[in-house]
Amino acid sequence: MKISRRRNSRRPFAVLDIGSSKICCMIGEIDKLGTLTLLGQGTHASAGMRSGEVTVLSEFSDAIGHCVQSAERAAGLAIASVSVVLPGGSPRSAFGTQSITLSDSTVNRRDVRRLLDRCGAQDIDPALQLMQLHPLHYSLDEMRGIADPTGMRGRTLSVDFLTVCATRTSLTNIIEALAMNHLGAERFIHAGYAAGLACLGDEERELGSTVIDLGGGTSSAAIFMDGKLIYIDTVPVGGQHVSTDIARILSTPLGEAERLKAVHGSITPVDAMASAPSSVRQALELGRSDNITLPGLGDVIEAGGKTIERSLLSAVIKPRIEEIIELLMDRMRAGRMEYAAGNRFVLTGGGSQMTGIADFCAQLASRNVILGQPAGISNLAVEETSRSSAAAIGALIHVSRLSEDDPAERQTRTLPHGPMERLGAWFRDNL
Repeated sequence: MKISRRRNSRRPFAVLDIGSSKICCMIGEIDKLGTLTLLGQGTHASAGMRSGEVTVLSEFSDAIGHCVQSAERAAGLAIASVSVVLPGGSPRSAFGTQSITLSDSTVNRRDVRRLLDRCGAQDIDPALQLMQLHPLHYSLDEMRGIADPTGMRGRTLSVDFLTVCATRTSLTNIIEALAMNHLGAERFIHAGYAAGLACLGDEERELGSTVIDLGGGTSSAAIFMDGKLIYIDTVPVGGQHVSTDIARILSTPLGEAERLKAVHGSITPVDAMASAPSSVRQALELGRSDNITLPGLGDVIEAGGKTIERSLLSAVIKPRIEEIIELLMDRMRAGRMEYAAGNRFVLTGGGSQMTGIADFCAQLASRNVILGQPAGISNLAVEETSRSSAAAIGALIHVSRLSEDDPAERQTRTLPHGPMERLGAWFRDNL
């Protein structure tokens, strides 16, 4: 993939995708040809996390340390900071508009920075912290829909923008866990937005698409239109809840329930919209043409095992997936964004790998639903191109496209700025 807007430095950079079931660290760089290349990748089971929120800081920090060390060994280098990808923190998006009066009739780079500084400095709930700032389009006087006003002439410069915020407490705990591993947080990136960058082409983002990222402890919706992110939200329900349902209803260990979901998980019974069987006995009466053997609880497995019809496993999975889609649709409906991107849904994330999920969601949401496959990085192994890695891949793409003096990026950086850094920023903005 060619990078259209290259970073000023070709130094390697890292992203850390924090999920409730796994943590993934990817280190990449842009080579001399402008191609984004993966240098190293590490994955570790998540710990101390539940539904996208930190529950045990020490366990969470240890999991981050193991993950980052694996990526560093694979890349053959050490990193000091990461861009953090997360779906948690109760994220919310909102539109805003800001204007300035130009001191000169010609718009320059400093005017754009000054305008976006005002966007980043707007009053928000003290419990929230700004994660992302996305300029949607600029206006000069009565002229609207301008992509880049630099060099144009006018009197009043305005911008319509989208902010993505998350709870300050959630982000602070993540920063603390990183600090325990001697790492800094450069920026926060919402997982739904990152997954959209990995799974949608330029035309899909331009015409409009809704990306549904089905994670382990959370599920996200990100809507793109005219090439821009225009909405994002997250619900605290994901694939781990499906596994818990299987374990409880079928009386099987949680680890085995996870395996059953991964290997046999399907939501395409003969009648996909039929009611779920009420018991194992009722399921057994359906026939024995496609049985699954379940182990008993503990170390003891009953002689011959227990067998159920595959349709029962499907019936256990279906209500939870239905709940996730309905929750996300309700959120979009409440924000009047239900039809903002038209009729196209793209499923990604680890939870989207179950057989038949696209057809089921298409029935449920009355939309055209396809499975999104992440792309955009060279040197990716086959196992790293699965939909469970979409957010990490998209975050690498996002960071690779940033320039060092990106005015929107400056508003959301989380690295502490010392006196010399502030002085340098002033000279960049005013000279």
